[in-house]
Amino acid sequence: MLALLDARGGAVEELLVVAGGKGGREEAVSRARELGISSREVSSRQLSELCGSDGHQGLAARASLPEYSDLGEVMARPPYVLLALDGITDPMNLGAMVRSAEALGASGALVGKDRSAGITSVSHKASAGAMEYLPVCREVNISRALRKLKEAGYWVYGAESEGGESLESVEFSDKTVLVVGSEGKGARPGVKKEFDFRVSINLSGRTKSLNASVACAILVHDILKKACADS
Repeated sequence: MLALLDARGGAVEELLVVAGGKGGREEAVSRARELGISSREVSSRQLSELCGSDGHQGLAARASLPEYSDLGEVMARPPYVLLALDGITDPMNLGAMVRSAEALGASGALVGKDRSAGITSVSHKASAGAMEYLPVCREVNISRALRKLKEAGYWVYGAESEGGESLESVEFSDKTVLVVGSEGKGARPGVKKEFDFRVSINLSGRTKSLNASVACAILVHDILKKACADS
């Protein structure tokens, strides 16, 4: 909530607060008051009905969602590390990936227009406010978007559960696109054709797979760590 108020306070019409809220809720109400935004007390049941969920933590805002960004503008932003998500249909997973990418310092994220989660109230909440800061682009054709990025000097690295080059041995380029596909199936064949490299995370335990959002965070961390070391 604080991220929304700080990044786009003008988009907030009002705060809805469950009576008796403490901690973060008080801080949000105080920040809203500073911005001239009114707050209204409601019952927990009313807020659940308005949000369509019980996971509101006693606080919600009437506000528009962030708009999608232009790919041309995002690809020109340092540190030139983009996250392309193909077939990620779970908005919770999308939000978690955006949260990790923004927290680690990536430039932006790219999602498909069809058969893909996008900017919704659910994914926005799951991002813990990161969607207010990390530009998210939506493209009709992911493969075509990757070709556009390659023409601009980007190299495309596809995350693979197995069979790719070991993450420890991969040298990432100055301009990197990391493609993460759906759990189980991975990226679609047409998207995989655009991969310049395939990279896998070595797993030492008995569990042989990672949640897509967890794998995404590990990969983005390694990419940015190496990018900063080379800059």
